[in-house]
Amino acid sequence: MKKRIYRNYFWVALLTILIVSFVFVFSYNQTIHAQKENGMREEAEFISSILEENPDLKIFCQASEKVKFRITLIDADGTVFYDNRIKDISKMENHGQRPEILMARESGEGSGSRISSTIKSETYYYAVKLSNGDYLRISSESVSIWDGFLRILPLLSGIAVMVTFLTFLIAHRLTNDIVDGISGIDLEDPLKQISFPELGVLQKRLDFQNRKIQKQMQILKDQEYKFNTITENMNEGLIMLDHKRHIQYMNQSCRNLFEVSGMNFTGQNITSFCDSEQMKEVVDVALSGHVYTVTQDLNQKKLQYFSNPILENRKIHGIIILVLDITERERTEKLRKEFSANVSHELKTPLTSISGFAELMENGMVLKEDVPVFAARIHKEATRLLTLVNDIIKVSQLDDKEAYYDKENVNLLEFARDVCNRLEPAARRKEVTVELRGEPVSYLASGQLMNDLFYNLIENGIKYNKQGGTLWVTVSEKKGKPCICVKDTGIGVPMKYQSRIFERFFRVDKSHSKQTGGTGLGLSIVKHVVEYYGGYIEIHSKIGEGTEIIVYL
Repeated sequence: MKKRIYRNYFWVALLTILIVSFVFVFSYNQTIHAQKENGMREEAEFISSILEENPDLKIFCQASEKVKFRITLIDADGTVFYDNRIKDISKMENHGQRPEILMARESGEGSGSRISSTIKSETYYYAVKLSNGDYLRISSESVSIWDGFLRILPLLSGIAVMVTFLTFLIAHRLTNDIVDGISGIDLEDPLKQISFPELGVLQKRLDFQNRKIQKQMQILKDQEYKFNTITENMNEGLIMLDHKRHIQYMNQSCRNLFEVSGMNFTGQNITSFCDSEQMKEVVDVALSGHVYTVTQDLNQKKLQYFSNPILENRKIHGIIILVLDITERERTEKLRKEFSANVSHELKTPLTSISGFAELMENGMVLKEDVPVFAARIHKEATRLLTLVNDIIKVSQLDDKEAYYDKENVNLLEFARDVCNRLEPAARRKEVTVELRGEPVSYLASGQLMNDLFYNLIENGIKYNKQGGTLWVTVSEKKGKPCICVKDTGIGVPMKYQSRIFERFFRVDKSHSKQTGGTGLGLSIVKHVVEYYGGYIEIHSKIGEGTEIIVYL
């Protein structure tokens, strides 16, 4: 603090000295210039009168050599024919266009100041027009402000040193007691020691303000902790804007939703973060004083915005925007609706057939010899219905993430062989050759789920194979995981449908599915089983060549 006071005193004093010095030098220089100009004018008048009375140039030249000024005679066309400082005047330029000559030509006299092309220094000029048309010019080197300053610089330096010393002494005496007293105050406990009664009021005030600030800081810390704890642990995104649309706060969930984690948008306009029409809409409506909600599709996500104005004294001071990721909710709702519709349709078809056949038999509209045929149809549709119900139950059970299935060490190759044997009649009917190959792979899993996995994969490969085709079933270990590969020579799956064949009730060719009698849930069950064990599925297919499904458990 002392250094700052001393420094300020010094700079004030130094600045004062410099200003006074420059004013003095400037005034001095102006005075010198005025005196020199008057002297040159008087000298020019005197010399011109001599020339008018005695035009003998030889006598004039002898007399002018002793004059302290530079004298130049110039004829009417600007040619120099005499200069008392230049011996060889033949090399001098024409002076007809010199400013002072031009002025003298117009008004009889002229003056000016510039760098001389002959002597290369700042020079003052004064010219008069003689009665014979010639011009008399008197010149003298000027003293610049800088030269004047340099002349008195030693004096100014001495004054500056003296002023600096006196400033230091005055500043030291005026500030030492105050600075020492203030420096001795304990800011943590201002009333601990009162060294100077004059500072007692200040110390009491500091103590009061200190306690007040500490209390307020603690309240703010508690509130900030609660606010951050709540907002940073929200799954929903939260954005706070001021009335100028500038972002004041944004939680981490919001950054994650917009995939800008690690970036700081505080203080920036909301458009720098999200410039979608939906975001602009919720902001505009909220700034008008209304609550609003809207949805937006962003980066394969479906987001929902809720905006609410922040009012204080009936004035809008900001906006709170809540961002929800409703992608999964929308997908689940869509799947639920599709599943309900598909289940209703799939159940309705066999029930309608069973009901129709039974009604015909009940009303005696079936011949006695046709009763076995109708009974067989009823049995077939009932079996289909039972299979469908069982598949629906399996899918529902697998949908339950908390469902538990007993685990045992199962030999995947033996499971595959058992399923192939059970499906041999189906393969024989379609003349499909099933080839099983691979190596024994032990895996800790539910036997029921493994059976569902193999059965649906192999059955699907037989159903959708070509008549007389081939189905290869391979069990191995790849990438450190059990690998099951089922490859057929069937009809193939178009590229646009390959990502959807594991959806519930999805069929590429519905007419063909009716012929094969599938429920549309087989591959969906496969997908759920694989996901249950944390695995993944790859599919490779070409139209007319076949399909290969690879499962990694």
